[in-house]
Amino acid sequence: MLSLGIDIGGTKAHAVVLDDDNAVVAEDAIFTRRGLEGVRQVTLEVAQRVADKVGVGLRDFGAVGIGIPGVVDRDKGEIASAVNLRIERMPLRELLADQFSAPISVDNDVKATVVAAGMLLDSTSVTYINFGTGIAAATLDGTLVRGKDNAAGEIGHLVLNPNGDPCRCGQRGCLETVVGGAYLAPRMDMLGLDWTKLDAADTPTGWAAYDQAVRCISQIVGIVAVAYAPERIVLGGGVIGAAPWVIPAVKSFLIDRGHMVTFPPYAEIAERVTTLDHDNQAPAIGAALIGRV
Repeated sequence: MLSLGIDIGGTKAHAVVLDDDNAVVAEDAIFTRRGLEGVRQVTLEVAQRVADKVGVGLRDFGAVGIGIPGVVDRDKGEIASAVNLRIERMPLRELLADQFSAPISVDNDVKATVVAAGMLLDSTSVTYINFGTGIAAATLDGTLVRGKDNAAGEIGHLVLNPNGDPCRCGQRGCLETVVGGAYLAPRMDMLGLDWTKLDAADTPTGWAAYDQAVRCISQIVGIVAVAYAPERIVLGGGVIGAAPWVIPAVKSFLIDRGHMVTFPPYAEIAERVTTLDHDNQAPAIGAALIGRV
């Protein structure tokens, strides 16, 4: 049986096809289009592209899963809110049902990703933290931790600094405003800094930006470590992928912090921090796996 998984992100829609051994046998990606009709069209287009690569039609897939950012009612297959895609409500499953024979599962993209992370790491105790346009986390603890209304892990709007930058949610100083891509990229441009090489900055402005980012990401790791106590803490998303220095810097910070406090056990937490070798594929792989449930 071939399983189709589609990850609809703020920048691109990425699709994979898995075989029965969970191997990726085809993949493709196209730029995202926003709004109800844009999302529907881009979903069908990227699905057709990978279907063509394996020589099947859309109705030949045995399972179909879609991951998408925002608040998702997985029982109804509806997107309740996806700000970056300009969607307030979208019955995505209903809008696509006539194109596929298999049932369509729709879920939050980060929750789909942690399912893939569990498979790739061969672990049932994993928290995945996505640093993309925004910030969110998802946790496997034997099973997927969903919480009320499927909203567990929406940590991006926890307030780090009440006097910090305004956030689109209406608060100030949310975690997202410090290391979420939607805020980080323009701030780096404004300061004349290169996020990918921020560890090599040689100005007071660069050092301050580096310190702020490392402290914030480390604080986020500490939050999920205490909240969920997973065996593995996976950092991923475009913000992490673009800057190879982040993981060693965060681990070093946590270890140094561990010498000064007894709890949380930061040095031990640092040992649990990792990345995925297939981080760019993981959201779509996870969507395909969720489609089988």
